[in-house]
Amino acid sequence: VWTKRNNKERVIKASQPEFLYMICVGALVLGSTLIPLSIDDSVASSDGCDIACMSIPWLFNYGFTIVFSALFAKTWRLNKIMANVADRRKMKVKVTDALKPFIVLFTINT
Repeated sequence: VWTKRNNKERVIKASQPEFLYMICVGALVLGSTLIPLSIDDSVASSDGCDIACMSIPWLFNYGFTIVFSALFAKTWRLNKIMANVADRRKMKVKVTDALKPFIVLFTINT
């Protein structure tokens, strides 16, 4: 919400808000891993506990992949820009170009 409200600020634009959103979503998925961890036999049935236990690695894996892939894509984008600065060429890396590593990493990990 804060990023969306302040997306016109120079610092937010430089931080690539699309990737900030992806990091927030990944952190929410990672944090949601705690919900099935709180379920025990006194609260739910045996089947419910089994489902909760099976969801823990999936939630953690997807959340970590989203966060790591977003950070990797940000780093890749910055590396492309800095490599072209060394060659004294002006280059604009679009968000869709930077999403390619994210999609590849997310697809491989799932």
